[in-house]
Amino acid sequence: MTIIKASMLINTQLRALLCLAAVGCLLGAGFTQCAHADTKPNILLIIADDYGVDSSSLYNTNSSATLPPTPNIAALAQNGVLFSGAYAYPVCSPTRAAILTGQYGFRTGIGDVVEQSGGALPTGLWTLPRALTNAGTGHAMAQFGKWHLGSGANSPRNIGGWTNFSGFISGAVTNYSSWTKVVNGSQTPNYTNYTTTDVVDDTTAWINAMGTNKWFAWVAFNAPHTPLHKPPTNLAPSYASLPGTTPHINNNPVLYYDAMVQAMDTEIGRLLTAVNLSNTCVIFVGDNGTPGNVLQPPYPTGAGKGTLYQGGINVPLIVAGAPVTTVGQTNVTPVHVVDLFATILELAGTSANAAVPSSTILDSRSFAQTLTNGSDPARLIYDEQFGVPAGANDGRVLRDSRYKLIRFNDGHDEFYDLQTDPVELTDLNNSLTPTQQQYRDRLQFWLYGYSTNSGVTISNAAMSGSQFSCAVNGLASYALWRCEDLTTQFWSPVTNAIKTTNGSVVTLMDPGATASQAFYSVVR
Repeated sequence: MTIIKASMLINTQLRALLCLAAVGCLLGAGFTQCAHADTKPNILLIIADDYGVDSSSLYNTNSSATLPPTPNIAALAQNGVLFSGAYAYPVCSPTRAAILTGQYGFRTGIGDVVEQSGGALPTGLWTLPRALTNAGTGHAMAQFGKWHLGSGANSPRNIGGWTNFSGFISGAVTNYSSWTKVVNGSQTPNYTNYTTTDVVDDTTAWINAMGTNKWFAWVAFNAPHTPLHKPPTNLAPSYASLPGTTPHINNNPVLYYDAMVQAMDTEIGRLLTAVNLSNTCVIFVGDNGTPGNVLQPPYPTGAGKGTLYQGGINVPLIVAGAPVTTVGQTNVTPVHVVDLFATILELAGTSANAAVPSSTILDSRSFAQTLTNGSDPARLIYDEQFGVPAGANDGRVLRDSRYKLIRFNDGHDEFYDLQTDPVELTDLNNSLTPTQQQYRDRLQFWLYGYSTNSGVTISNAAMSGSQFSCAVNGLASYALWRCEDLTTQFWSPVTNAIKTTNGSVVTLMDPGATASQAFYSVVR
């Protein structure tokens, strides 16, 4: 679905916008050089598994929610910036692929969990380790914990480009105290060190070995992903009285999920003792929303992990340490995990443009400047879910600072006002005000630009009286859109457009092109 646009003077009264480009290019995606390039901080990226905003007391204030204590994550927020509008994919593999490559799933092919969709992240991509090496930032690099982007033991190195890897390859360990550990391709089955603890053991040992060398560590916990269980008491003291029996776990999943969150928080506290926030940037993020069986109020049933609703994709994001200058703030900038690619490169003292060849298309936009210069609410958030076979929840999302459009692959749309309805209880499609219709149309128009479609050939754009027409080679399904003032950025479909077919050419006509100036786009 590509927007075809090219500037063409039709006459002194009307112009058509008809050239080859994606709508995303209209929005601007420049990268700025890091203001802290001279310091080149260490970078610690911490990823929590299956941890949405509803599961965090830093985000969820609903009185009906039962939430575990997370003092170390809270201390991180107090020493940094908490992003209220952070988004990930609905499931974990696409999130990891987006962070690692700076590309959306429609480019990498990863739109679902790898085991379900098959395959793996393609080889030869410009991953973060390769980009940092190419830019010569001097950071040593290692990944710890969950990989989940390919089934081979060497895939973190061969596909991801990591020089050091210690953790597990699959989507989750089968048992937190009996699992297959992989270290740089070498596998140890039935490894008994508690997984959450083991990730921190290996990370802190590696960080301590770095001495004064600059480093980047990707730390991906399995917690609080299944299997639900009772963690060691010293890690989750608030839940020491839980019996931990299978029937009790099955009947009280939230209690055990929360216990695993507290255990993760305890180990994050130990991890943070190994770093100095004055020379380290710490990024904490969830990889997708909370699973449905432990989803907390106010989110409704069926709106958690694996869905494109807020409960499935709105995740915690905290950035602390260098280069944050004003701590303890909440930032409303809409950001997506794909943006971590460019942001980490900028924090490391380079930029996406400098680190990746120009022939590589990146979707990532750095938000590093918001750590010092405040919010940027004008950004858009794109999300998606797709797999083989297709799932019932598959579709695509685009949201601006207020409205959210979900286009499901089964053909139906849903449209929400997140300002008045943050948990998406009311689909506005059947009761749109004129203003809401404009914003819905605008999101629909922009959504067409998120695609690898190379476009079509436009010819014979012309004005005849009050009629505008253009010809399109090919017999696909096309639509004509019009915007009378680009400064408003409101595009609307020409609902009464006339379509005619002659052989392999489709002609689109606007019979009421009476405005003194208008721009047109053809979308497929």
